[in-house]
Amino acid sequence: MSGHGQHIDFASKAPEPRVLDVNWIHGSPSAKHDTDPDIQVHAYDEHTFILRQNMAVNYEAPFLFLLFGNTRAVLIDTGATASAEFFPLRRVVDDLVGRRLAEHPRDGCTLLVLHTHAHGDHVAGDSQFTGRPHTMVVGADRDSAWEYFGFSDDPGRVARVDLGGRVLECLATPAIMKPRSRTTTRTPDSCSPGTRCIPGGCTWRTGPPSAVRSTA
Repeated sequence: MSGHGQHIDFASKAPEPRVLDVNWIHGSPSAKHDTDPDIQVHAYDEHTFILRQNMAVNYEAPFLFLLFGNTRAVLIDTGATASAEFFPLRRVVDDLVGRRLAEHPRDGCTLLVLHTHAHGDHVAGDSQFTGRPHTMVVGADRDSAWEYFGFSDDPGRVARVDLGGRVLECLATPAIMKPRSRTTTRTPDSCSPGTRCIPGGCTWRTGPPSAVRSTA
């Protein structure tokens, strides 16, 4: 699905650091008094979006990440609520994809769904993407993720997920808890609250013992 739009060069220069100038929704005295959106969307840049679930919908209020390349996008985590009525994740993602295609015309944009780890507050929305056209949901369990990344045959390999010029490098790393791993992105200052920063990127614990690093 390459389409006819202008190709975006993600590789020729390093991403510029940005300040997260955003006030995250932080809950209300009660659900009755809640006026926040079900999902807060923050554009880190035109290719990277940070989503936060409303704390009134689920107290975990997890952060999700949507990254675009030239030909496809990756959604990292699907939140803590399965119900599309109370947590309309697919609608929000579809809207962002639609806006992306309007700004950068293509024949379409395939979607890959990955996870930071297999806890319920990071995978509950998977079912919303069942049957979505041009979408692949990789299970958060170790076996599914390792098979997708190819770590079962070679845990030391560097797996690459190409979004169309924007490449994620996936590395198997020691797990803190079984079965856990790390997901990193080299985009400066793109840590969400609660992440542990390392030189050159941000790290999240993830479902299989692997790491995902965005090189652009």
